[in-house]
Amino acid sequence: MLNLLLKPWIASCQETGNRISDYLDGELEGRNLTRVRRHLARCDRCRAMLDSLQRTLEHLRSLGSPEQVAPEPATVSAVLSRIQRDER
Repeated sequence: MLNLLLKPWIASCQETGNRISDYLDGELEGRNLTRVRRHLARCDRCRAMLDSLQRTLEHLRSLGSPEQVAPEPATVSAVLSRIQRDER
């Protein structure tokens, strides 16, 4: 009975899963945002999904980061030499 009363105010796991990407992108507003936030406050499983997705996105973003260190010239030279040797 309590679930029926809360339904208009709290999103379900399915609804939260469907909206989680929009939530992360800051694209949810108004009632939809409130419903998802309330659900995440109560649901460990959906919060874990959110945390996992956030970590994955952060990792993917870091792969293309300009902060990556270029390889040492000696390493580049050694790799190119090896490729040329293997082509013969």
